[in-house]
Amino acid sequence: MSLFRGVSTVDMLAGAMRVAQDNHKMISHNIANADTPGYTPGKMDFQGTLRSALEGQGRISLRNTRPRHIQASFFRPEMDSPLMISKNDENRVDLEMEIAELAKNTGKYNLYGSILKKQFQMTKYMLTNTR
Repeated sequence: MSLFRGVSTVDMLAGAMRVAQDNHKMISHNIANADTPGYTPGKMDFQGTLRSALEGQGRISLRNTRPRHIQASFFRPEMDSPLMISKNDENRVDLEMEIAELAKNTGKYNLYGSILKKQFQMTKYMLTNTR
């Protein structure tokens, strides 16, 4: 895995947790706007965003499609396909899909946190059991 060569496990897991947190915000915005007429949901490229964060490219700016969109700087949404069937108000949020994505993202965040905790436990064990 030459992409992550030189990146510590702790940095990679912490970065993955930050990206999962940003993804959670994106999904939450989609769910909150499920009844907003004309709203097109955003979707984060999780692996690409994590890669950018680990390569030190910093934060990624949000692409605005309308002048009244709120400015944010924590993710780059990838818009859904225009072929997606929308409701009569042209809202393209599929609430069931967003809830499933939220559950999947929560699982990722918890997994990364558990692995990070285990990493610290192993380090603590190593330091306290030296002779």
